[in-house]
Amino acid sequence: MRPFFVIPIALLVTGCASLSSPSAERMAALPVVTFPNQPPAGDFILKLPAGQPIPLKVVIGGSLLAKGTVETLTATLAKDVYVHRHWASEDGKTWVRARDLVGVNLGLSLPSDAHPRPGEITLIVNRKPAG
Repeated sequence: MRPFFVIPIALLVTGCASLSSPSAERMAALPVVTFPNQPPAGDFILKLPAGQPIPLKVVIGGSLLAKGTVETLTATLAKDVYVHRHWASEDGKTWVRARDLVGVNLGLSLPSDAHPRPGEITLIVNRKPAG
């Protein structure tokens, strides 16, 4: 299966940011909200807890289709992950760029002469080794 496209991390979008990680004091001052609890207004850290089902909405649609679909699947994390903007942490104290902690590979195979079977969407999420 050849990947249709590869994205860095969909969940943890990166943008223009400073080159250094945020200070421990700044991050310690932010409220931590455990998913799926409702976050407060303003700045916060989202904790995705290990072992808890995380819903993932899958949407398939477009002008080529007579009928699309929307499904919600669930996955669980092996370890807690804390997220704040484009930063991620496994302990809520040591922060790195999300793209340096988590790698995402998204693949799509559609039925074709090369793949005469049902289509397949593959999402592989790996922890990147510390570098």
